[in-house]
Amino acid sequence: MSDPPAAASWNDLPPAFLERLPSLLSPEDMCCFERFVHQPRALAVRLTDAQHTRADVVALLEADGFAATTVEWMPEALLLTPPDRRRIQETAIYGEGGIFIQSLSSMAAVEALEVSPGLDVLDCCAAPGGKASLIRYRQRGQGILVANDLSRRRVQKMQHLFKQIHVEGVDVHVQPGETLGGSHANCFDRVLLDAPCSGEGRFRLEAPSTWSDWTPGKIRRLAKLQQRLLRSAIRTLRPNGVLVYATCTLAPEENELVVSSVLRDSPVPIVLEPIPISCAGGRACVTEWCGESLPEAVPHAMRILPEAGMTPFFLARLRRV
Repeated sequence: MSDPPAAASWNDLPPAFLERLPSLLSPEDMCCFERFVHQPRALAVRLTDAQHTRADVVALLEADGFAATTVEWMPEALLLTPPDRRRIQETAIYGEGGIFIQSLSSMAAVEALEVSPGLDVLDCCAAPGGKASLIRYRQRGQGILVANDLSRRRVQKMQHLFKQIHVEGVDVHVQPGETLGGSHANCFDRVLLDAPCSGEGRFRLEAPSTWSDWTPGKIRRLAKLQQRLLRSAIRTLRPNGVLVYATCTLAPEENELVVSSVLRDSPVPIVLEPIPISCAGGRACVTEWCGESLPEAVPHAMRILPEAGMTPFFLARLRRV
């Protein structure tokens, strides 16, 4: 009988990725990120049924053996211990669709969008649907929500999620995000673009599949796609509309440089605004990369590092003027 494979170590991560990190993270943040890739993921859930108060859900979860911590900046969120996903999925409140497992950083992307009832919203790359379901929760059934994705398979999973947690009234589309600026120009008050990315914020040593295909070339290819998606998404905004661009990667080429490029050559007039939330893990953005200085407005965007249940993320908020 063969021995089980040895667990991966920090040095098993792609060498080129490790070489980049000191230019991206302070020594303290490097330690923070290293702890993150070693440890089990935090377990955060979000209320999905307005009929349940947060106090109701906390009481139900505590009866099932979970300790629940509220999140100051996100009223629908709870951090749970132990971080046992299988066990939470066996609870009655989860089975009824009253809560949904979602990372805090993912929730932060929607919080930064400031959705309210009556606003028309587009989620450009919506599957598997967690952010779209939160957008619809915030709309309280008032206003249009278009949830688009390129993959029919992922869209089917999103529709299953909507059914599971009782999300209704979503207009689901299947089309390339790059075409939305033509088909839906000037249609929306709020737009979320959670762009496909290299996923450095999802690296886990216990799951080599999360980092085994990482290459600098992948970053370059994705950055070109992200620029096309962002230029298209901006065109769907109405005047004074707001777009949040989000990724779950550390790479400046996919974050600050994408935003900088579009700021310099936007299809419609836009400005970069400060992120209107104060969450754990917030960091200043990179202002220079590979000798290139970035526009002065870029510091309005936010990097998020894995503290207090957060996961690595990047957020930028753009307004059409």
